[in-house]
Amino acid sequence: MQQHPSFDTWTAGFLIAVAMGLFLSVLLLSTKNKKSYPIAFFVLAFAAILFQYVLYWTGYQYVFPYFIMVPPLCYYLTGPLLYWYFLNLYQKPIPKTFAFHFIPACIVFCIYLLMLFRNTLGTQFSIPFIRLSSNQWFIATHMVAYFLVLKFSFVKLKDATSEFKTIRTNWAKILTWLYGIFIIAYLSYYILVNFSFFNDEWDYAISIMMTLSIYTIGYFIFKEPKVFDGEFYAEVFLPNVSKAESLEDQLLDELYKKITTYMVQKKPYLHNELRLANLADQLDFSTHVLSKVINQGSGGNFNNFVNKYRLEAAESLLKEDPAASIKTIYFDVGFNSKAAFYTAFKEKHQCTPLQYRQGVKLS
Repeated sequence: MQQHPSFDTWTAGFLIAVAMGLFLSVLLLSTKNKKSYPIAFFVLAFAAILFQYVLYWTGYQYVFPYFIMVPPLCYYLTGPLLYWYFLNLYQKPIPKTFAFHFIPACIVFCIYLLMLFRNTLGTQFSIPFIRLSSNQWFIATHMVAYFLVLKFSFVKLKDATSEFKTIRTNWAKILTWLYGIFIIAYLSYYILVNFSFFNDEWDYAISIMMTLSIYTIGYFIFKEPKVFDGEFYAEVFLPNVSKAESLEDQLLDELYKKITTYMVQKKPYLHNELRLANLADQLDFSTHVLSKVINQGSGGNFNNFVNKYRLEAAESLLKEDPAASIKTIYFDVGFNSKAAFYTAFKEKHQCTPLQYRQGVKLS
């Protein structure tokens, strides 16, 4: 007998989790950091999976039966999307053949369209591979294959030859293992469902584990810049700092002077992708020490420290090159976006760059 569609506390909570997934994916897309776009779609795909689960638990899948093929489609997208993000993270070019990674998802999507077409017209015709497309073991094999590719192609200890690469390697490890937890949770359902003790609470617990692993990945990607800039508990992604590196044994003034001299002479701030770890490698400091020296020496964090030099360079260009566009100026001095440039500029001068330039002309 078909159950009457209804929500309870658990399913209402999961519906809220779906909304959180949609919000997180929009948040990632709104950062305008194209490197994080694959994870935005990754989170969106899981939100779609979770939505179908909610329809199943509540009985609404009989009201909205056309979502039944959404989970297989989205599961086949998770591996390629995470692999795409790792290519961006390691600054590797996207190969021309990369679209082939999405062939399984495209096959499932075509089957999905055929099902919609058949159901809409009310006709009967056989659809090839319809059972194989949603086979849980095929899906699991596909995801495990990508987990292994990520683990052995990117997460390499020998890559940790600098502070930046150390952070990146540990960052990649954490993301890979979170995906591994997601896969384990997926497999556990199809194993535990065969036992008599399995009930809805077990199903909910498995889905909670999957949700936490995927949304943690999304949240970490949103916080990625702070990780690479020495914030957001960057120590988690770095080896323990030895006592020899303690600031108690450092001459703070000399170190800070060395940093400021390097900033003036070498102008590393002009690089748009400069991170704390990059600067630490250039100065032959540990990231932990460099962060502490900058914080105590400048009274601000790494971003504030670097933006000070970028703003000074922008001020010079605004005065000396009236023909240069604002966009050209902010990009040339190291800012990645107009919003970041305008926010920093207004905070310092209480006016826009254009108003600043006009004021210079009048003076």
